[in-house]
Amino acid sequence: MPIDPSYQKNRRKAGKERGIAIWGPVDPPEKLGIYGTYVAVDWDTCTGCGKCIEVCPKQVFEWKDTPGHPTSERKPFPANELGCVECYRCESRCPVEAIRVVFGGAPAWQKAVLLIMFAQIFVGISYGTMFGPYYGLIIPLYVGWLVTVVGLPFFLATAIYFPRKGKPQEGKSSMDVTAVVETGLYGVVRHPQYLGCMMMMLASILVSQHWLSAVIGVPIAFWIYSEIPEEEEGLILKFGDEYRSYMERVPRLNIVSGLYSYFKREPGK
Repeated sequence: MPIDPSYQKNRRKAGKERGIAIWGPVDPPEKLGIYGTYVAVDWDTCTGCGKCIEVCPKQVFEWKDTPGHPTSERKPFPANELGCVECYRCESRCPVEAIRVVFGGAPAWQKAVLLIMFAQIFVGISYGTMFGPYYGLIIPLYVGWLVTVVGLPFFLATAIYFPRKGKPQEGKSSMDVTAVVETGLYGVVRHPQYLGCMMMMLASILVSQHWLSAVIGVPIAFWIYSEIPEEEEGLILKFGDEYRSYMERVPRLNIVSGLYSYFKREPGK
């Protein structure tokens, strides 16, 4: 019997092992439940064939002995589920469909940084709009509004393009894409969402002209940029040569170079 795709709704957490959630019911050794939240393995369905361990490019799994279980004496334990790049190789190649991979999002500390980023953007632009720029400089204010208008579509790029062009898996979030998105803003730069974040933070600084907006925004912008190489490494593992080809055609963040290449490129390429 395949893993329940709605296990997080239909089951209750029975505990944790090394920080990995266990979804009940659990009654060892015959009934072990589902291990993992973002890379979930139904240990009661799993036959211990090891295919998932063989195909995983990020070493998400490790063996765990399960003596006395009726389907196998050992199971793949998703010890490094936060390292998953959502390539879905384990899920698609499991012969008994015991694995389900879902987009896990960022770790808790990164979510906290992103919340601070959203606050910097919203509060800075709101402050400059309601009270005027801190230093009263008109030209930076107008430039900030221009950057806001240009940057907002980039900021929302994943929400705009992933549901329609990313071919997300049925029953999963729009972030669980199975195809390289190359159209629209993704045909201009490879990471429009990151560029949009940096542009919106710059807009907040220019519109508010407050030192605190700069103190918060500049380090976060550098942090966002530093995260891109690791993400691209994961995308190469996930999509292979298709993503390498995309990297050759579309720049990472250079919007000027990207626009030039975009309009120079032949339609459909």
